[in-house]
Amino acid sequence: PPIAHNSFAMDDLQTSDALTFIPEQIEPLVQEAIEAVLKDKVFNDKLVQGWVDDICSNVTKELVETNKPFKYLVSCTIMQKNGAGLHAGHSCFWDVANDSTVMVRWPSEKRKDPNARVVCMVAVYGLAF
Repeated sequence: PPIAHNSFAMDDLQTSDALTFIPEQIEPLVQEAIEAVLKDKVFNDKLVQGWVDDICSNVTKELVETNKPFKYLVSCTIMQKNGAGLHAGHSCFWDVANDSTVMVRWPSEKRKDPNARVVCMVAVYGLAF
C-alpha cells in the first residue's frame, strides 16, 4: 500500500511557527502531564519509576499529537522533598533558530505547596527534522 504523507508543503511550514519549538506552548502540556500523575502523591520509592515512565510517556504523546516536524527528547527526575539539593546540567549542539528546550519544575515556583513531598523536574528538547 502507498505510504501516507502529510498534506502540507515545506514552504507552508517555513512561513509559520510550525518549524519553531516554542517553550511557552510546551510548558502547559508538561505541567498538566506532571499534575495528572503526581497530584496529592506522597513519595514512595517503589512507585517512582512508574511515575517517571507515565510522565515521560504522557508528555511524549502530547508532543507528537501537536503534529509539528520535531524529534523530541523527554527527561524526568523525581525526588523526595527533604531539603536535599539537586544539580543537573544539559548540553546541546543545535539549530538555535528552530530548536529549543523547556525545563519544568513541579510544583512550580508560582504554585509552591508547603505540603508537597515530591519534587519533579522535566526537560523537553524539541529538535527540528
